[in-house]
Amino acid sequence: MGKAEYLAALKEGIGRLKASGAQRLVVVHHNDADGLSSAAALTASLERAGYRVERVPLERVHPPVNQRLHDRFAGTPILYVDLGARAAPMIAQVNRGRSLTLIVDHHLAEDTDDPAVWVLSTELYGLSGEKEISAATAAWLFSQALDPDNRDLAYLGVIGAIGDSHDREGRLVGENREALEEAVARGEVQAIEEDGRESYLLTKFGEEIPLKPFARSLTTLGAAGYAMGGPDLGVKTILAGPSAEYEEKLTQLETLKRQRFQVVLEKLEAGALKQGKHVQWFSVGDAFAPMGVKIIGEFCMEIRDLPFVDPDKYIAGFQDQPSEIPGLGKFDWDLVKVSMRVPSPLEEKIVAGEMPGLAWLLPEAAMRVGGTIDACHDYAAASLIPRGKEEELVRIMDELVEGHLR
Repeated sequence: MGKAEYLAALKEGIGRLKASGAQRLVVVHHNDADGLSSAAALTASLERAGYRVERVPLERVHPPVNQRLHDRFAGTPILYVDLGARAAPMIAQVNRGRSLTLIVDHHLAEDTDDPAVWVLSTELYGLSGEKEISAATAAWLFSQALDPDNRDLAYLGVIGAIGDSHDREGRLVGENREALEEAVARGEVQAIEEDGRESYLLTKFGEEIPLKPFARSLTTLGAAGYAMGGPDLGVKTILAGPSAEYEEKLTQLETLKRQRFQVVLEKLEAGALKQGKHVQWFSVGDAFAPMGVKIIGEFCMEIRDLPFVDPDKYIAGFQDQPSEIPGLGKFDWDLVKVSMRVPSPLEEKIVAGEMPGLAWLLPEAAMRVGGTIDACHDYAAASLIPRGKEEELVRIMDELVEGHLR
């Protein structure tokens, strides 16, 4: 299995889409830089093909959320991107055969034999979603399978790859490299090598925009601004370039984020970071509201190498899950979002195979406390779990790590 087989699967899925005769589609996507870039790639290519596209940004898949989504859009083709692959059996269950559903993803996946749900995750075809291919690059491949002229969307794959830290080893590789080389050839991205590492500039919009901070700004729009129109503005910015509206919204959200982060940071420095044997954890409750729950992962990433953090332990942060999902309404639940990251020294041990990755650890533990899982990587993972199960989750993860080491 490899790229040729993945492209064949994409073409087969697109064939089913065309055969459906639909003129309207729904693109359901994650709200970080990679999710927004993937949504931009699908939106642009599908609109070029004459489809009317409605986008629904999601922070997490979760049965009640997906049930409402598939009820609302019953009979309309639904394309998931940058999420959904691990939850494909659940998606098939709530869909009940009503909508052709394509899941274009780069996360670990669970396939389904439901003919209405096509799991097009790169991980099923030997293409690593950890570093070789971002969801945006997978969406770029989908776009080319739809029409070869969509090769001009290569820069979107690069943005998504940088947003998902696929350059952690110094440069982009695999299919991300192919997207980079195409974007460079078109004069839309520059690659600069220094001391054996590469950095990248986005030049598509007439100025040299450093890609790392640009990708971070997109995640801020999508995560901190999830309930404030941020995802739509993020997709618009990726396709049309930075604007005064983008700058103003970003400044507003960065100010809010810095204020809320500082309050929690001071509490953790004062001793609020709790310690298990292998997991260190904390809860912010609703202290980050009205920002979305993706933001707890951003905070974990920001603190992962600070002096008060144990460099050898996994980091777990808990944030209250709001009862309202933008575009889908209110839900009756009592949930918390858990996001996990790893300090740099622990990341090196995971790469070396000395410690288990989060893609195994968190899903395994979350399922034991009634949580839902999807879209997990070895260095970044998340779940929704019932409130009150936080300490049990941490205890189970400690036990799982102990068992793995034995």
